[in-house]
Amino acid sequence: MPRYMLIVGGADLDKRSGNPEFRPQMLERYMAWLRGLTERGQFVESHKLYDQTGRRLTIRGGEVIDGPFIESKDAVGGIFVIEAASLDEATDAARACPGLDLQNGWVEVRLIEVSRVAATP
Repeated sequence: MPRYMLIVGGADLDKRSGNPEFRPQMLERYMAWLRGLTERGQFVESHKLYDQTGRRLTIRGGEVIDGPFIESKDAVGGIFVIEAASLDEATDAARACPGLDLQNGWVEVRLIEVSRVAATP
């Protein structure tokens, strides 16, 4: 079955998730969404991306920049990989992502190629 990456982002991702009063509500909504994806056999994996840890390489001068990377409406908070029969089905799954309404965010749905090529040393 085709796999899709749901890229979750928005301006309020880290600001709201760091709020101790808001965090339990957000966690429960994300867990309920993930349970639904799992029950439908769509969930593959997910990863939280941290703004303060990592590096960005640019072609301009070969400069290496330590995070934070983006402090705007385009900030990416995490990714989810799901299986869906079509782009429309993957989009329907993404519509229920709590990041949309709880964090004033966005979700980008992208078809991904699953590569089985092993890296050689």
